[in-house]
Amino acid sequence: MKTKDNKDIKYVNGESYEAEVPDTLDLAYRAELAMHGIAGTTDPDNDYLMWFILNWHCNPPHMRHSGGADVECTPKFYDSLTMLRQICGSQDYIDTEKGMEKTLMSFLNKDDGLYDSIYSPEQRPWHMEYYPGVKTKPEDYAILVTSGIMLLTLMMRDELDLTSCEDQIKALVSGMEKAVITKDDYAYFPEGGGGHPFSFPRSSGWGSTVEAESEHEGGEESVVFYQGYQMRGLAMWAARSGDKQALELAGKLARYVMKSKFWNNSADPSHIVGGEQGHVDSHFHARAGALRGLLEYGIVANDTRACDFVRSSYEYMRTYGISRIGFMPCLAAGGRDKHDWMEGCMLGDLLALTVKMSRAGIGDYWDDADRIIRNQLAEAQFTRSDLMDKVSQHADKSEPEGYPNQVCFENVHERMIGTFASLLMPTSNHGFVMQCCTGNATRGIAYAWEGILNGSDDEVQVNLLLNRASQWLDIDSYLPYEGKVVIHNKTARQISVRIPRWVDRNELQAQVNGVKHNLSWAGAYLVFSDMKSGDILQLDFPVSEETAHLTARTGTDGGNQYTTYKIVFRGNTVVDISPRDDSPDVYPTYLRDQMKKDKAPMKTKTRFVSKQPVFNW
Repeated sequence: MKTKDNKDIKYVNGESYEAEVPDTLDLAYRAELAMHGIAGTTDPDNDYLMWFILNWHCNPPHMRHSGGADVECTPKFYDSLTMLRQICGSQDYIDTEKGMEKTLMSFLNKDDGLYDSIYSPEQRPWHMEYYPGVKTKPEDYAILVTSGIMLLTLMMRDELDLTSCEDQIKALVSGMEKAVITKDDYAYFPEGGGGHPFSFPRSSGWGSTVEAESEHEGGEESVVFYQGYQMRGLAMWAARSGDKQALELAGKLARYVMKSKFWNNSADPSHIVGGEQGHVDSHFHARAGALRGLLEYGIVANDTRACDFVRSSYEYMRTYGISRIGFMPCLAAGGRDKHDWMEGCMLGDLLALTVKMSRAGIGDYWDDADRIIRNQLAEAQFTRSDLMDKVSQHADKSEPEGYPNQVCFENVHERMIGTFASLLMPTSNHGFVMQCCTGNATRGIAYAWEGILNGSDDEVQVNLLLNRASQWLDIDSYLPYEGKVVIHNKTARQISVRIPRWVDRNELQAQVNGVKHNLSWAGAYLVFSDMKSGDILQLDFPVSEETAHLTARTGTDGGNQYTTYKIVFRGNTVVDISPRDDSPDVYPTYLRDQMKKDKAPMKTKTRFVSKQPVFNW
């Protein structure tokens, strides 16, 4: 294995400077919090694997290792740390990142390159307890879905010149090609029948290669999810390397994933062929994971059918919940479990889909992205240990059972700051955390931050009116307090700024260096040409306040309970919502009275701009 000497690695390289900025939503700060949460819930005494279950709501609060899930999901943390560090410039937790990399690289099988769940009864006697009731052989398993995650992460780290690993990348691609089952013009990774979903025991290979009959098979009861990461990684590798065989395999996986038998909702009217349009009845996060793979393949291969399928499925899913605040349930109807929670995992999926589809011209979903970022993404991240303390103190005292070193009680709530909730409702976060949600949602921060603008040479397109520092320009957003956005130009000659749909164009004004500027439109974008270094562009517009009554199904036990919420918006930002869940066993969200003020608070902060290329996700 070729890996750079860690002493020579510059995990982040860029420019930092002080600036007075509005004290409004700052994704770079949220990235710092996310890094704190990831490092705080990683166990250096257990090969830098994550603590998969965070029981923050218990008395005493504790973290728990949970079998194969730790091994499967820790690469999501590795992926997140790679991106988050480039956003905020933090030099913290480098030892954690190094330790995690060493472990994850050691799990790549020397024979076929695939990622293994290593059976280690001495180090991890709880190895497979995450799958209760499933008989699993006590041995190593090749995990195909996590192989896909590692493929994506290693490509990014190689491009950022953090980890020289092209040999491992090629081995992963080759290993997937050998492991896949091909039929006619499609291919798939089977459930396998070995006890560890869609993986095979190292001693015997696939126990079964039978094609799935329906979506609701396997550990997550989602067949298509277990093809998504591999499809996405193969497509991205093909785009980077020109590997036609990898793109061909991604296409075969896409044709399998789009089979009608996996997509349908029996509640649809008879005249709607939902199976051909990506309609769903369960596990929206798992479906969205498959859609992300389809979208990547569709963009790289210019496959209109795949892109249309993704758009149709996304638009169907957004009709559930309250899309205007970014709330979407994950298990609304079918499958192993019926409830209306939103899983934190879904936040990363939604931002990836909205940003990538918008950039590719498949649709304009920038307002959807903005609503998700400002509302559910921001509220799903744990930022206050005192609110967690109140919940824990209310709970009955109980001592969890487990193997030695499986459970940790040390300073749990403080270490969790920056992680993400797993069970979200419109006004509260409930129950325990599954760290797959932290892994996905923290990457959602990165997708959102990277989507704020596109920069190329001397032209910049601003897509979202959020705070952001970059090599081309810096954005100061006073929203939702004031309808004011200030752009400090550095190198751009032309700046295009997308104006959200809620802004009244008749009331919008622009000035450059204090001088009123005529408005020139290109669709939803205001275009400013002949800009010079040092120019200050300011946009001013009224912030519209609106009260909406929106309904979501809010049953947590499979019941058909509905709640209509009174929601006050300032632009795309929720500043108040009722009725609230005042139960003592929940973490309350949308405590936003301060956002009702008409003047944005200011602060001095350190901004960071990476000198490395923008990460490719």
